[in-house]
Amino acid sequence: MPTDRASQTVEVDAPLETVLATLRDLESQPEWIPEILEAEILETDPETGLARTARFKASATVGTDSYTLTYEHRDDGMSWSMLEGRMQTGQEGRYQLDATGPDTTSVTYELTIHHNLPLPGFVRKRVIKGLVDSTLTGLTKRFAK
Repeated sequence: MPTDRASQTVEVDAPLETVLATLRDLESQPEWIPEILEAEILETDPETGLARTARFKASATVGTDSYTLTYEHRDDGMSWSMLEGRMQTGQEGRYQLDATGPDTTSVTYELTIHHNLPLPGFVRKRVIKGLVDSTLTGLTKRFAK
């Protein structure tokens, strides 16, 4: 079973709290992540109101996928892992945020995808790197002044 990983860091022109709120607003992801076609929160934490599980439909070079993720939230980011998927057999991801100024935040996005797709390694590497880049580009544009 192939496993592909990518990581990238960008600086966003917004305070950490604002960036974190945007990342946690899972249902708005189709507005700024081109590959996300649908996002639906299935369960929230009754104490915090933050998403515990969410279902997604996403497009990729290799086709359209549906998957469900479970989330863990921190003051400086969030992480997730896959509960079930159609094309993927597993997924782990993480956003790590660091305030670099009063109105700027460094965002590191790490993504690992497990799957059974019979694709050459260089194609798989290009696809996952493209997903990470596209997500961070969308996030950066969302806060462009």
